Amino acid sequence: MEFVAGKRVEMIKGEVKETFPGAEIACSMIGEGRAHILIVYEGVVIGEEFVETGESWKKEERRKEYLRTLINKARLVIVVPERHVRSARMRLLEFNHWWLFYYLVFSYDQAGNIKHFGKPGPCLPERGYA
Repeated sequence: MEFVAGKRVEMIKGEVKETFPGAEIACSMIGEGRAHILIVYEGVVIGEEFVETGESWKKEERRKEYLRTLINKARLVIVVPERHVRSARMRLLEFNHWWLFYYLVFSYDQAGNIKHFGKPGPCLPERGYA
């Protein structure tokens, strides 16, 4: 998990360097093998990211955690194992009912490669839903 979180931090540095020069990025490991990444610019939290395990993203308390980030008008990113990315994205669609859609979903594979997951598409039989 630390490896994936470290790769995501490097990606964030590239994403914010022009728009938010000098943004501070802090990464810490939190319970259940999860990682929490905080992006702060000029003293204001502009992004909060969670690198989740296959089980941690499913817990009900995650919904509250993610919702808090969005209500505070920060960008939310969750990074989940690729097997769970479609289900995680579908769950986050619930926030759209409250106009809270400033979130992104990424997946990671067993080698730690991270990729963005866009809009949900059809379920491929060999990939399935988690």
